[in-house]
Amino acid sequence: MESNHFISKREDVRVNFSIQIGALVLESAHGIKLFHVESNEWKEFALNTPVHAPLAFEGLIRVKPLEFGENKATLIHVDNNGQEIDKIEINVAVCCVSLRNDSDRDGDIDLIDTANDNWVWGSNQRGAVVLVNNDLETEEHDPSGRYHSEWAKLVVENTQLDEFPEGFSLILASTEAAAPRFTVYKESSTGKYERILGLDPSGEKKTLIESPPLSPKGENLYLEAHEYPSENFEGLITLELLLVKGQFVMSIDAAVFRVAPWIMTPNTLPPERVFACRIVDEGSSNEKFLEGLTKALNNINIPLTIIEPQDHLGDRWIQDEVEFGYVQAPSHILPVVMDSPRDRGLDGFPEKKLLGEDFGHFQLGGSNPGSLDSFGNLEVSPPVSVNGREYPFGRIVFGGKKYGDYSVDYRKMMPQLRNFLYSQKVQSPFEIYTDWLSVGHVDEIFSFVPSVNDIGFQVLVASPRRAKAILERLSLNGQGNAIMFEGLKRSGPKGRESAEKKVDELLNDEEFWQGNHGYQDIIDTNTSIIKRELGVGDEHVIQIPVLFHPTGANRTSAYFPNMINHLVINHVSMVPKPHGPLVDGECAFEKAFKNAVPQRDVVFIEDWYSYHLLGGEVHCGTNVQRKPFSHKTWWSLKPDGGYDI
Repeated sequence: MESNHFISKREDVRVNFSIQIGALVLESAHGIKLFHVESNEWKEFALNTPVHAPLAFEGLIRVKPLEFGENKATLIHVDNNGQEIDKIEINVAVCCVSLRNDSDRDGDIDLIDTANDNWVWGSNQRGAVVLVNNDLETEEHDPSGRYHSEWAKLVVENTQLDEFPEGFSLILASTEAAAPRFTVYKESSTGKYERILGLDPSGEKKTLIESPPLSPKGENLYLEAHEYPSENFEGLITLELLLVKGQFVMSIDAAVFRVAPWIMTPNTLPPERVFACRIVDEGSSNEKFLEGLTKALNNINIPLTIIEPQDHLGDRWIQDEVEFGYVQAPSHILPVVMDSPRDRGLDGFPEKKLLGEDFGHFQLGGSNPGSLDSFGNLEVSPPVSVNGREYPFGRIVFGGKKYGDYSVDYRKMMPQLRNFLYSQKVQSPFEIYTDWLSVGHVDEIFSFVPSVNDIGFQVLVASPRRAKAILERLSLNGQGNAIMFEGLKRSGPKGRESAEKKVDELLNDEEFWQGNHGYQDIIDTNTSIIKRELGVGDEHVIQIPVLFHPTGANRTSAYFPNMINHLVINHVSMVPKPHGPLVDGECAFEKAFKNAVPQRDVVFIEDWYSYHLLGGEVHCGTNVQRKPFSHKTWWSLKPDGGYDI
């Protein structure tokens, strides 16, 4: 007779052979051990050693599998004379149901990749990583090695069976809510890849929540992520391997992946290339601007990519259109540009000129975008430590409305963009008040520059107070007739009028200074927030002379080219030429900037007509792709809001 059993893991099986005469003899055993009860304890059958009847508990026998695969033992029932009465074969097929991913985050799947259904923050912890696949490659796996694949490998281990018993199958499964966020591909024997679970990226076929039956001999699978962490998506993808019989789940194993967050790059990281648009419009051409920028970059061997008119359609604000960043897995780092929802003339540029092999791109949609959804309003600090809390990738800073302001004309960052930034977790965003500015961007009042000090950077802050002090000192020294903005024009009631202004003339404008006193109060409040959220002291905050003048709707913009709004490239600051009063042949505002940051090389670039009069400056008209953080992994330190599973 036979006793056949199919189990999905190495668990004990109970069988009964109730014999009343003779004995049971273990003739052979492969991969299993047999036990019977004697004196209320389990005792192992020894090979060729009779165990006399009757066995306790109606012949109860415990079968303990030792390994996966087809295992068997043979028992012989003999009479009191040792003659064979019957032969009993016990067959136990033990199935290995196991998923394996790169849980130790070393870039490969091996035997030490255990705890695959866990995700724990920290160095030397467990949890696999997958990248959103948003670069552009015709074939994901390139035999030449020209580019990297963003697919994360997932192994269905060999079940140790050549085939399953009738009615059993092995499938991979997900939930209806999760499946649209990823795709799982199976590698066939011919090297082709077919979708077996999740979203169809082409959109032609329905999303799959269960795979076709998988081979008992194992499979090489690949996970492709389609969505970054968001308000409704923690970033965790759980896949379940199910051994099923009909509608019943007989065994289950799971593997967890976390989608890598998108990370911004601060000014302290080395640049790879700078971008600026070529503007040929009459009256606002940026020819002089590009001349100065090109010369400054050539001096430090940084490449400049000039975006031609056909690619920007008159939209010169490249800083507002894109934000450069990256994503990181143990296998590689992928540069990824976030495309602003502003959708103006530069809208097609990142897709046409940046998206490519090993260069990703994505855009957030949602409600109607406003000025605060442009990326001049999105900055990130260098790495900081705040009250013992480490932020190794810095903290994101963005601008919004005044706290408690519920008036009809307030502006704030759109919820979809705000939620996305917070959901990435590792750069822990915070908000300051910028709605008082006409454009409303962070880069109008704050800038981070590298510095040789205890924290590695300084915070440059727009300061009407500092500007007024400079002008008052000039007046006291008998230089009240010094002319600001000499030879320049700005828009007035009758069109373009002379912008020239004497120092004393400006100092006597009570309404102007009353406004700037209020702007200074707002900046001081914002500075307090910056200091608190970044853990910086007064010694790290540098006041830069900036003045503002009303532009309507109770908002303001820079009165002269705003030196805060400048391009930071390593040790060099490329600053809009402020055209302040000349003292001994030197602009007083330029001198003040250089004195404020003596460690830095400062280059002043002309942008009065091409950017300043249009509401922006050098930073607004440029953008920088920077190298990612080196020797840092985002999963090594639990961020604000992070949790383990």
